[in-house]
Amino acid sequence: MQTLCVAAATLAVAACGGNHQYDISATVGNNNHDGEMVYLIDRATDAVVDSATVADGNFTFTGSVQKPWMGNIVSAKSKNRLNVQCVVEPGNITIDIANQTLAGTKLNNSLNDFQVALNRNAAPYEEEMATWLQIYYQTSNPAERADAERRYDSIEAIVDAMALARATDLYQANAHNVLGAYAMSVMTSTAKYSFIQLDSMLSAADPMVQSYGPVAAKLKQLRAVDATSVGKHYTDIEGVDGRLSDLIDGRLALVDFYASWCGPCRAEIRDNIVPLWNKYKDSGLVVVGLNVWERGSRAEREAAHAKVMADLGITYPQLVDSTRHATETYGVSGIPQIMLIAPDGTILARDLRGAAIEAAIVEHLKTK
Repeated sequence: MQTLCVAAATLAVAACGGNHQYDISATVGNNNHDGEMVYLIDRATDAVVDSATVADGNFTFTGSVQKPWMGNIVSAKSKNRLNVQCVVEPGNITIDIANQTLAGTKLNNSLNDFQVALNRNAAPYEEEMATWLQIYYQTSNPAERADAERRYDSIEAIVDAMALARATDLYQANAHNVLGAYAMSVMTSTAKYSFIQLDSMLSAADPMVQSYGPVAAKLKQLRAVDATSVGKHYTDIEGVDGRLSDLIDGRLALVDFYASWCGPCRAEIRDNIVPLWNKYKDSGLVVVGLNVWERGSRAEREAAHAKVMADLGITYPQLVDSTRHATETYGVSGIPQIMLIAPDGTILARDLRGAAIEAAIVEHLKTK
């Protein structure tokens, strides 16, 4: 399940007269964040540009800028973490986070119009999405869980389509400035572009759009997906405890990218992967659990891995990746990612879920 997170607000910068100064004045709307540090981050590089402390529900940033750039204002500590997108450009900017509004400069006014319209259009669907998400996590029935996921995904697809349409309009109106780069990043996060499609789109785009961090990262991810797509030979992975090739070469292999904290991952392991391992291991199937994205210190990651194996009854081979190399190699942007690899190393299927996992296994076993 992938959820589009629409920012609750936006922020920006501006200048007085002919100088390059920006003054950002933001109000949170309550005192829940008082005393917290908030950070102004360059979205293109993830670099922290400035910091401030929230006092009486307000905070400010002041600086100078030569060219407008996209920023985020984030609060790292709060449970209701702030995450406000912005254009940093000369001028005086006011942000009302509680009411999700932004005003002050041309690009930020455009960004505000875009986000207000997006939030307004998505609002009717949010409650229904929350309901199905709650059902997904609360039910222990695999069929009910699969139905909840399908319904959630169908609604999310509607929201994504609306976001894509509006982001495309925003891009076309701002193709040669940083707001166009931001719009392209929204387009790439909501559309199912292939590497070839996005590469073609960007070849005609402004260099600012091409080099914008989130857009460049998406192109890199899709390139990796293309290189490891169905019909290609798998790319070997070295974990902290061995190599993938040592575990699968010469056998039909089901490879599961997962993490202990991932609810959908645990559901697939419990409902499908463990039963399928027990059912088909004597027929030539090998299953490899590829543990990725564990959190915390090394000791905490190791403890989490050991616990999930015990909790879910995992007995098939494991490979632990603590560097993100595995997910980067295969362009994995969300887990679980379950793929089937033939004995000769050809990738037979990716993005397997639910009943499709066994269907793929059976199909290949029949052709052996």
